[in-house]
Amino acid sequence: MDATVEDTLACDAVFLDLVDFKWLMAGLGWWVDLSRLRRDIGYADECARRGLSSESPVLQRRSRELLALLPCA
Repeated sequence: MDATVEDTLACDAVFLDLVDFKWLMAGLGWWVDLSRLRRDIGYADECARRGLSSESPVLQRRSRELLALLPCA
């Protein structure tokens, strides 16, 4: 597989993880702006930390994964 296809698949996987995170948050009544989540590190951090505070183990795991993707502040 060439590098551009691998990069695209990796980006697609991250995007699908973000969509999953968004819908898990929505299930708890927390709306997430996916476009802003992808471009605003502070907003992404805030959303992930809110997800960590939930009682949902799946959302907590997704939140930890999102935090791991963020550059260190």
